[in-house]
Amino acid sequence: MILFVHGWGYDASFWDPLRAVLGDAPSTTLDLGYFGAAETTLPRDVTLLVGHSLGFLWLARQSALKHLPLVGINAFPRFLEADDYHPAVAARVLERMRQRVLSDTRNVLEDFWMRAGTAGADGAPKAAALAEGLDHLAAWDERENLASRASPTRLIAGREDAIVPPAMTEMAFPNSEITWLPGGHALPRTHAADIARLIRS
Repeated sequence: MILFVHGWGYDASFWDPLRAVLGDAPSTTLDLGYFGAAETTLPRDVTLLVGHSLGFLWLARQSALKHLPLVGINAFPRFLEADDYHPAVAARVLERMRQRVLSDTRNVLEDFWMRAGTAGADGAPKAAALAEGLDHLAAWDERENLASRASPTRLIAGREDAIVPPAMTEMAFPNSEITWLPGGHALPRTHAADIARLIRS
């Protein structure tokens, strides 16, 4: 069974187009709780992990899943730049979002969705959960966890990704094979058929 975990600013419905293309392939989703109740209980019988953006980081942090193959879409091992990690996202970008997200939640999301290339969930956003997600993006660094995985990690990236530009992806995964698609930061929604083909392979 495939386990899908979405990224920041979305919910489990983010995966609906891809799961529809995959048809009867067994799959399930977790929900990080940005638009409703969080559901992060790890299911049994998982054979493949697929994470988008922050969801990839979330999966990389789960020691109980370290033995499973992992697919990262629009992914990164850390989000913010550091002395040994650049080009990446400047801390001030997240700081501005963090300052606004509690008081201007919908506009922060609309701006993000426009840059990502697809709209988000229809439900009411949970500002506190979104703020916590930005904190996770600022703090999490899973380079060591990913390097120690016993199972393979496959990477799929977008040539027009405005959130995680190609130069950042190539820097972040220098020794990994990356499959490039002609899209932005929401490949599972905008290129569902291509992603499904790559997952099947």
